[in-house]
Amino acid sequence: MGRLRRLTGQMGISLVNYRKIVTACIQSVAMFGPELWWEGDWVVGNMGRADELQLQINQQARAVTGCFRTTDLGAVVMESGLRIAAAQLDNRVRRFGQGLLRLPSDS
Repeated sequence: MGRLRRLTGQMGISLVNYRKIVTACIQSVAMFGPELWWEGDWVVGNMGRADELQLQINQQARAVTGCFRTTDLGAVVMESGLRIAAAQLDNRVRRFGQGLLRLPSDS
């Protein structure tokens, strides 16, 4: 994240492209393989990893919008166009399940 922030400052990348890079490079690596470990936000012991990811998303949202640390997080995340961690993890697991259901049966 720090290297990307430095690159953005040097090269003058627009905030829209910065959000695309954050989503493609950082979030895809941080949220790799939730099909194996994410059971949903209703499982009590499972929220530790989602909380860690949410902290990263909060930092990314501040970097994308250029807001101060004292700005309300809800407004920052909404303006950045990033989604909360639990919703992204649920969506990835849902898409994986749909892909499994589309596989041909070997009956």
